[in-house]
Amino acid sequence: MEPQLPFFNFSLSKVLASEPDSFQRAKLQIIITIILFSIVKALIIIPFTLDHDQYKQFYRAVLIVLVFAVLIKILLYRPASAIVISHIMLISGVVVIWSNLLIYAHTINIVTIQLIFMVSLVSYYLVGGMRAGIYTALAMLPVIYFMVARYVGATYFTDTTEELVPAGRDLIILLNFLTFVLSHYQYYRAFRQNLDEKEALNSQLKINVTEAKALAYSRSLFLSTMSHELRTPLNGVIGMAHLLKDSATADQLDNLNILEFSANNLLSVINDVLDYNKSELDKIELEAFAVNLPALFKQINSGLEMRAAEKGLTLLLDVDATLKDKPVITDPTRITQIIYNLAGNAIKFTDDGSIKISVQVLALSEEKVTVKFCVSDTGIGIASERQEAIFDPFTQASSDTTRKFGGTGLGLAIVKRLLKLFGSAIQLESSPGQGSKFTFAIEFELCKQLQSGVVEFKTEMADMKGFRILIAEDNRINVMLLQKLLSKWDIQTVVAGNGQEAVDLMENNTFDAVLMDIHMPIMDGYTATKAIRSLSDPVKANIPIIAVTASVSHNLYIKIMEAGMQDYVNKPFQPDQLFEKLKQLYKPIH
Repeated sequence: MEPQLPFFNFSLSKVLASEPDSFQRAKLQIIITIILFSIVKALIIIPFTLDHDQYKQFYRAVLIVLVFAVLIKILLYRPASAIVISHIMLISGVVVIWSNLLIYAHTINIVTIQLIFMVSLVSYYLVGGMRAGIYTALAMLPVIYFMVARYVGATYFTDTTEELVPAGRDLIILLNFLTFVLSHYQYYRAFRQNLDEKEALNSQLKINVTEAKALAYSRSLFLSTMSHELRTPLNGVIGMAHLLKDSATADQLDNLNILEFSANNLLSVINDVLDYNKSELDKIELEAFAVNLPALFKQINSGLEMRAAEKGLTLLLDVDATLKDKPVITDPTRITQIIYNLAGNAIKFTDDGSIKISVQVLALSEEKVTVKFCVSDTGIGIASERQEAIFDPFTQASSDTTRKFGGTGLGLAIVKRLLKLFGSAIQLESSPGQGSKFTFAIEFELCKQLQSGVVEFKTEMADMKGFRILIAEDNRINVMLLQKLLSKWDIQTVVAGNGQEAVDLMENNTFDAVLMDIHMPIMDGYTATKAIRSLSDPVKANIPIIAVTASVSHNLYIKIMEAGMQDYVNKPFQPDQLFEKLKQLYKPIH
């Protein structure tokens, strides 16, 4: 509402137009209605009072005309003063009720009753709350006074009465009823309009939510598709680099290491973007495996040592010995991802000194163990005013950090969201030039049986002579990579270019396992797996099927299990990872 309009404004429509809220407009209309009707009633009373020499009634009517005329002018000039005007009107109504009893009528007549009801109802419309309750009580007190006074003896301010003549009184009663009807109608109309506005907003909100869900789904589908399109050629690059290392010279080996390192960095960026998208959609779910934390962190440390050594940094690992025989139930993939992100950042932003990874027991019981993880470095440090911001997506410690060190700015945002899934939060201690220290604590359930939980692959891979595998894959680069890789292990391969070919080959041939791509033309991997599971030959119908996919669908594992596959390998995959899965299926021929 505009606090003030031009002084000579006489337009009610301008006042109403300045108020966007329907209830506030209704209040303004009720005030105008009551003021105008009050002036009209007073003007009607004036001639009747003069004809019957009722000068007290005359003076009151004139005063009402003057006061209410001033009020209506103030309202047209300063709409923001509506609440003050409301109080003046209500006080005037209470004064009229009391004066009717004590001065003019000496009784509670129908006009007084009308005024009592009007003050009571309008007070809740205009001011509401406790103040409306006070006005209602003040308006009803004359009734109580009159009822008591009839038994104890009435005391009035005057000895004689000046009630309006019947003709004037009847007109006032009629106008009071009209004031009632119009005030109620204006408030009801505002109430109805408010409901309509809310219904329209709810309808628009539903449309917006539907559009947002569709947009989120489209974005997720786009990222999933782009992931597949990026991971598939990356699988060929990383896989071929790994194969070429076997026959490379020393110079070629250096070049291949650079190629593999660059491809893995690109893969890391893709994974960060996809993981952040999953976390935004709350699609990341923690898995539960028995994990030996010292073994897991030994493997993590081994993966980070080369990166630290390239910068001449010392990588220290300190794992509490208590955890050696205390396997826990957790998600090793996400724990690894958290530590890799934190330690990777520490290596990136440290030019001299060391990085330390510490794993210490905080509390231990028969059922659970609380472990404190700490990653510290001697790097560039982070200013205190930026320490909260770096956990926001696409944000780094300073504007030139990306230019100097690279990175997407997603690593710490992903760490923060992953730790939330573990019921934990990260703490940061840092100052510029003094390094940084990231700590968090996680409570794990203890596993009753001692298990490694971390597969340690052997560098020497035995042959799997006589093993026959059907490769269902439409990408020629991936087919060539799998054939070359599997031939190193003396595995025989047959290739199907789509799901339908895979089903046809299964019907007419015998295989020991199937490596099934998910996205293929004609028939996808899910449909092909279901078709194989429905074959009449029970041996063929129960053949082990491993999905080899670049998909990043959040419910990928569920879909794979529902289709009837036993396991899956993500592209790009490490050869030893695939070897370990096939080794579990291989039965040597003696």
